[in-house]
Amino acid sequence: MFTVKIKDAKMIRGIFDAISSIISETVLKVDPEIGISMTAMDVSHICLVSLVLHKDDLDEFQADQLYELGINLEDMVKILKRSGSNDEITLSHDPEAKKLIIAMKPPEAKKARRFTMSLIDYDGEEIDVNALNNLEFDNICTFNIGYLDEAIKDAEIFAEVLQIQAMPNLTFSTNGSIGDMEYVLEKEELISSDFKEQSVGVFSIAFLKNILKMGSIAQNLTAELRTEAPLKINFDILNSSHVLYFLAPRVEEDDDSMYED
Repeated sequence: MFTVKIKDAKMIRGIFDAISSIISETVLKVDPEIGISMTAMDVSHICLVSLVLHKDDLDEFQADQLYELGINLEDMVKILKRSGSNDEITLSHDPEAKKLIIAMKPPEAKKARRFTMSLIDYDGEEIDVNALNNLEFDNICTFNIGYLDEAIKDAEIFAEVLQIQAMPNLTFSTNGSIGDMEYVLEKEELISSDFKEQSVGVFSIAFLKNILKMGSIAQNLTAELRTEAPLKINFDILNSSHVLYFLAPRVEEDDDSMYED
């Protein structure tokens, strides 16, 4: 059995709402050594998402063994959205009935509302996120999410993709049949940066917009870039937790339909 309590309902709701805009089904792991984690790729194999909610960041955490739960994230988010901003969320498991139990209540309430959600048989591929984490990137920078949000809004006037270039500055640009745009962030505008070699990649605006749904709970992101490699975007949460994305670049032979919702 396991029990997980999170006092910040807004945070847990925001995390899974953002992830569910890209990933519909996954295996949620409850590990006594780590906490809660998941790694999955969207059906088009363009974007990988990895979540770690470290046990030290959870208000209560008990697990007697490793549990792997097949979860429909869209259904889970529907339940989590029934919580109030001040509610405490408790997750537990009924192994015999193969159900996830989600309870929510305000701190002062004596009784909780209780939902049960059927687990699914998930046969997605096993992904070694550690191998991806070992990829070397030429450039890394941390900046406010608002900069990328503005660049996306500017770029989607003209196209469905956004070009990101690192070095000498961080530059967002695109072009289309009606015109083009460019948005340059100088190093002084970034929270931190380590640029070693000029890198450039072109990425789907639709996926970037879904990634930025993490803005409901995070103010900053860290991006790592290398030419002809995935864009790595990390959102740090609390002290030891994170949501990590790897977004594949668009290549010339790709059809536009790859990047449609």
